[in-house]
Amino acid sequence: MEDKRLFFNCLAGKLAVFLLLWAAVMAALVWVNYRWCQEDVVQQYSDLPMRIRTGEVTFSAQPKDLGIVRFLPWEDGYCSAQLTMMGEHLLRDYGGQLFLRIYEKDGDRLGQTQMLVGYTGMTGETDPEEDSIVYLVFDPAMTDEEMLAALEILNGYPKQVFYRYDDDVRPRFTGVQAVGWREGEALYVQKLTLLFETGEVVLADTEADLFPGRAPESYSGTWVEFYSPLLGRGDPEPQLERYRALEAEVDEIEETFPRWPQEGLAYGGGWNSNAYLVAGAVRPLASNYSLPKLYALTGLEPMLLLTLGMAAALSLFTAWLEYRAIRRERAFTRAAAHELKTPLAILRTHAEALREDIDPEKRGEYLDVVLSETDRMAALTAALLDLARLERGEALNREPLELSALVKGVLDRLALPLAQKGIALSLDLSQVWTEGDRSRLESVAANLASNALRHCPPGGTVAVRAGKEGRWAVLTVDNDGEPIPEKDLSRIWEPFYRSDRSRSRDTGGTGLGLAIVKAAVKAHGGEYGVSNRAGGVTFRVSLPCLQSAQ
Repeated sequence: MEDKRLFFNCLAGKLAVFLLLWAAVMAALVWVNYRWCQEDVVQQYSDLPMRIRTGEVTFSAQPKDLGIVRFLPWEDGYCSAQLTMMGEHLLRDYGGQLFLRIYEKDGDRLGQTQMLVGYTGMTGETDPEEDSIVYLVFDPAMTDEEMLAALEILNGYPKQVFYRYDDDVRPRFTGVQAVGWREGEALYVQKLTLLFETGEVVLADTEADLFPGRAPESYSGTWVEFYSPLLGRGDPEPQLERYRALEAEVDEIEETFPRWPQEGLAYGGGWNSNAYLVAGAVRPLASNYSLPKLYALTGLEPMLLLTLGMAAALSLFTAWLEYRAIRRERAFTRAAAHELKTPLAILRTHAEALREDIDPEKRGEYLDVVLSETDRMAALTAALLDLARLERGEALNREPLELSALVKGVLDRLALPLAQKGIALSLDLSQVWTEGDRSRLESVAANLASNALRHCPPGGTVAVRAGKEGRWAVLTVDNDGEPIPEKDLSRIWEPFYRSDRSRSRDTGGTGLGLAIVKAAVKAHGGEYGVSNRAGGVTFRVSLPCLQSAQ
C-alpha cells in the first residue's frame, strides 16, 4: 500500500507538470491555428460573393421576357445548381456551410444554394438519340425527411461520383434513371434511381407535382455527380437544420428591408448573425454562413490527442523513474543504516565493557574487536564514497593498460585466501590492451575475484579468463557453487543486495562490490553481465579495446 501511494504521488506531480506544459503549448498552437483559420475562413466566405457581385462570375440564365418558365417566381434551376456546385466545398474543412442567394438587378430572386443538386448527361424518352448535359435539382420536390434519407444514402459511398466504367465503385454502377420536368438545362427531379449490378438504389421518390397539368418525363444516363453543402460534414440532420436556419435569417432580413435593392443599401442580420444583403453592384446577393464553435481546432485534433497521449505517457514514465529512484534511495539508506547498525552496536557494547573493571586479559581481546569493527566501518565508508564518485561521473585517470597483467597482479594478492579455502585457480590470460583508470579496473578485478572466492565451496575451482573478442577486451570470472536464482540475476548489482538471505555479512564483503563493478565498467564505456551454468556462476566484463596498442 505504501509503494502504491508513493507511485501515485509521483504520478500526480508529474501529470500536473506535463499537463500544464501541454496546455501552454497547445494554447499557443491553437492561437496560431485560429489566426490562420480566421484568414482562410474570411477568404472562403467572401471570395465567391465578391466575384458574383462584381460580375466576375456570371450565370447564363434566360431573361424572363423570352418566356422561359421558372419553377418558382425567383428560381432558375441552372443558376441554383451552378451556385451550389461553386460553393458546396467552401468552409467544408471547418465543418461549416455557406448559403448564397442571387438576385436580378431589380431585386427579383434568381437562384440560391441548394441542399442537393446533380450533374449528368441524359437522354430523354422523347428523343433517345440526343444526349445532353442537365443539372438535377432536388430541393423543390423533396421534404426535409426525404432529403435526409437521400443524403444518408449518398454518405454511404466513399465519393458521390458514379460512372458506368468506374472500377472503384463496388458494386459496379450501371446507370441512372430519372423522372421529372425539364426546364432549359435544369431537370426538376421527382424520382431518381441509381442502377447497380446487384440492384437498384432509389435516391428520391416524391409525390410532388411541381408543374400541374404537365406530366413528368423519363430520362436515363450512364453517369452522375452529386453536389451538396451538407455532405461530408457529419450527421446530415444537424447540417440540414443549420441550412434551414441560414435560409430563415436571410428571409427575415428581406422581410425587414423590402426596398433594399431600390435603396442600394446593405443590411446585416445583427450581432449574432452572419447574414447580410448587398445591393448596388453588378448583381445583388444575400450571403450567410455558419461555423462550429471549435472550428479553430480544425486540423489539430489528431495532434491534440497524440500530444495529450504523449504527455500522459511521459508523466507515467517519469513518475515510474522517480518512484524507482526514491525506492532505490530508501532501500539504499535502510541497507546502509542496517550495515552500520551492527558494528556500531558491537563498538558500543565493547566500549561500555572497557569502562568497567574487566579482566586485563580480556581488555586486549575487546580492543581487537573495536579495531576490527572500526576497520569494517572504514571499509564500508570508503566503498560508499567510491561508489558515489563513480555514479557522479568523476573524471577517470585514463592510461593504456594491459588487462591480463593487471588481473594477474590482483589474483596474486589472493593466493593465500584461495589456498586456505582449498580452492583451485585456473587462469587463461591473453595479452589485450585497453584504456582506463588503473585503480578502478583493479577494483573491478578484485571485487569479482573476491566475490568468486566467497561463493566457491572448498575444493571448487575459480576460473579467470582475459582476452580479446572483436573490439572488446573481455574478462570472465567463473566459480563453482550454487547458481543465482533467476529473479536475483538483475538485482545483484544493486548496493547491499544479497541473493542468499541466509548468508551473514560476517562471511565478508561490504555488499557494495558488484555495485562498484557495475559503476566502474559503465564509466569506462563497457558492458557487464552474469549468467548461471551447470554447477556454477560466470561473471563477464567487456571493455573497449585499445587498438593502437595491439
